[in-house]
Amino acid sequence: MILYILTDIPEKEAGGNNYVRLALQAASGDLCLVARYNQVSLALLEELRPWAVCHSGGGASYDTYDILRCETYRAAVLGWRGPQIGFCGGHQLLAAFHGGVLDHMGPLREGEADHNPDYHPGLYKEWGVYPVRMVTPDPLFDGLGEVIHVPEYHMDEVKELPADFILLASSARCRVQAYRHRDKPLYGTQFHPEKLVEGYPDGKRVLENFFAIARGLAAAEG
Repeated sequence: MILYILTDIPEKEAGGNNYVRLALQAASGDLCLVARYNQVSLALLEELRPWAVCHSGGGASYDTYDILRCETYRAAVLGWRGPQIGFCGGHQLLAAFHGGVLDHMGPLREGEADHNPDYHPGLYKEWGVYPVRMVTPDPLFDGLGEVIHVPEYHMDEVKELPADFILLASSARCRVQAYRHRDKPLYGTQFHPEKLVEGYPDGKRVLENFFAIARGLAAAEG
């Protein structure tokens, strides 16, 4: 069994969680259980023993709800030694819980188009499919070229990585597109490998690679 943790507020979920759950089940080949972040604790993870944990993205601003102050969720992220991956907002949260710094990507430059003017107008956003360049080889990108094309929907980013994180990939306007923890199987992607876009299969391969990494670790532990 794998676990998918919802990190957004219910009003922002827009009914896409079942789609993502099915995508995660297809990529992992296993049952996917879904839980909200405020239902998750280290004790729950130890009881369920998922062989992989995925943290969702989200559209709500962090200052509008309690997720960065939710100590049970934070303790679960920090204490769980099994494989984890965060997508978009989940990637930002995992970094923040380990001491990373988050902020907006920045204001729009003069004359620059706003790709989603109804969502935080005036701020630069990556919104659509973008090229992302590998900067550190990692099994997460096995079978892929130096540049991949993946869907992105965000205005915030990880400005500073925690000291024990390794930068894996960057884009032209977002330095921290992917990372891994130096000492445990924890990954983050600012892009959305769980969102399948016709004609752009690279994200699906990243997701499958993560589950291959996680399965290998589970098999090694018996």
